[in-house]
Amino acid sequence: METVHQLRVSMPDIEPVVWRRIHVYSHTPLSGLHAVIQVAMGWDDAHLYEFGARWESYGHNGREPSAYTVAQMLPEVGSGAGYVYDFGDHWVHHITVEKIHRPAANTHYPRCSAGRRACPPEDCGGPLGYERTLRAIRARKGPRYRELREWGLHKYNPAHFDRDEINRGLADPKSIGYPEPAPWQREVLDLSSRRYPGAPATGGQPVDHPQAEPEEDPGESEPAVEVVNGLTTESPPPSITDAVDSVLDALDKVDKARALLGVALRAEQAKTGASANELAERVRGAMSRPLVLKALRHTD
Repeated sequence: METVHQLRVSMPDIEPVVWRRIHVYSHTPLSGLHAVIQVAMGWDDAHLYEFGARWESYGHNGREPSAYTVAQMLPEVGSGAGYVYDFGDHWVHHITVEKIHRPAANTHYPRCSAGRRACPPEDCGGPLGYERTLRAIRARKGPRYRELREWGLHKYNPAHFDRDEINRGLADPKSIGYPEPAPWQREVLDLSSRRYPGAPATGGQPVDHPQAEPEEDPGESEPAVEVVNGLTTESPPPSITDAVDSVLDALDKVDKARALLGVALRAEQAKTGASANELAERVRGAMSRPLVLKALRHTD
């Protein structure tokens, strides 16, 4: 039977909390869930990511996310997982299964049904950098505010949330820059159905999945923050020293790759006269707009 996972995705390190309620087909690959979260939260999909659940990781340095589904990582109501986006700024998200239900009639999935507030700007420096950004916007002066003006972020509104805008992006991935089919639309093996994860449902009524047994109280499920802190492909988990070394090694490789891309961007601009926006579009997914502007200002 085809089912839909209703997920709450929240950012616990931001106050007030930024969160979304999303609905995705249970057999959506984790690479598709990543893309849906990017659209629903408002990220630019410009950095590495990783899911973590039950001491397994999916994504960078983990299992191949396109080979596993939402149902496999989050098998029941109350299941929790962690999602980290941008290993530099380290944006932590908690994912919790609120319901598992049948698709509603004439309803397109994935969809966002609720949420609050805008996600932080890309590359603003993590939770602490986000606080500095908000202070600069409120003060409307200082070097940080001048930098935000240059990036076009001085009008950033942290309270902004437009559910319809999100759902338009999820319904028409091409409108937000994803090549079609988008990751959540690619067909994956499902023994009960051959429908692709993004197809509109044509029948059925929403029904709640039976709650977990009393001895498996969802309120006692593994906190997502512990899952995120323990992202690993090993069991038992590695030592803190080994985990830190692994992260630092990955960040060093990313920094070197970005430096090389910056050299290529400056050479291309000098050769063709391309604007910063044009170059940012060409490297979408590898480098965000603020980093492109920073790279173009750099002098060798």
